[in-house]
Amino acid sequence: MGTSNTFLLEPGNDTMFEDYAALYNAIDSLDNPDHIEISGEYFRSSFSHPSVEIGRDIVLVQNSERVLVAAGTIFSQKTIPPSSRIMVQVHPDFQNRGIGSMVLEHLFQLGIKRGSVFFECRVPSFRFDAISFVEFHGFEHEYSWIKMQLEYDKPVKPRNLPRDLKFRSLDLKRELKIWAELHNEIYKDSTDYSLTTVKSLKAQIKHVNFDPELLIICEVNGKPVGIGSGWSIKSENEGSRKKVLQIQGLGILPNYRRRGYGQALLYEILNRAFRNDYRIAELVVYSTNHAAIGLYTKYKFQERYRHLWYKLII
Repeated sequence: MGTSNTFLLEPGNDTMFEDYAALYNAIDSLDNPDHIEISGEYFRSSFSHPSVEIGRDIVLVQNSERVLVAAGTIFSQKTIPPSSRIMVQVHPDFQNRGIGSMVLEHLFQLGIKRGSVFFECRVPSFRFDAISFVEFHGFEHEYSWIKMQLEYDKPVKPRNLPRDLKFRSLDLKRELKIWAELHNEIYKDSTDYSLTTVKSLKAQIKHVNFDPELLIICEVNGKPVGIGSGWSIKSENEGSRKKVLQIQGLGILPNYRRRGYGQALLYEILNRAFRNDYRIAELVVYSTNHAAIGLYTKYKFQERYRHLWYKLII
């Protein structure tokens, strides 16, 4: 694909996943207070999404000894106008050599060829060098997610749960359409909203971290009004034994909010997770969603750091 000094750029391939995970872990373990060792299988599952093609959407950077020192990934987004989300990773031992800029320029060219008129990227608030990097290249901060975490050693005690609300597991064979419809109605006004389809949900439930026991639908008089889902995160590091519940989505239809249903759904997913040996729960929430932040804070979730979303218009 190309060379720069002693570094070779080449497309992603089906044998890259363990090296890709090692690169991620080398970067993340240096500064992330909540770092968890991620496996190659995690990334294999993540990139099995219908819109990601390994050889087309990932670029690898190797040195003269064929060691993976950096990588870039681009995700085409079905937005109007078209856009791309990008990720650049450079091994700590190879930073400040222009490799990140080289990868970023390559991703720009890929996105432009696909018709993207703007690019987005996400940077953790604790990664000051990365913030300086994206701002130097013209990205501007647009919005933020707050990462919140809860450690609990006993079930969460419900308070005044609505009597008309019922919970059940979602039938993955017959009810993916219901899940998609709920998700789209709940999140349609979100800043980064993109349409959820049955096809995309089929890819999601195949992910190695998806936990079907933590996919919950809530109903009022038989009508689906909310959905909650969780993934199981466990460190590949043998010294870490705690399972982490990563709440991927938890929401109530707009016309059914402010009735205690969201609180009840949070209780349900936390207690189901506890019965399955989870002791840490984490989630992200928009920094402007003060109602949700208030709910999570009330039940002892604490802010850990922020995900800063940046945007560059071509």
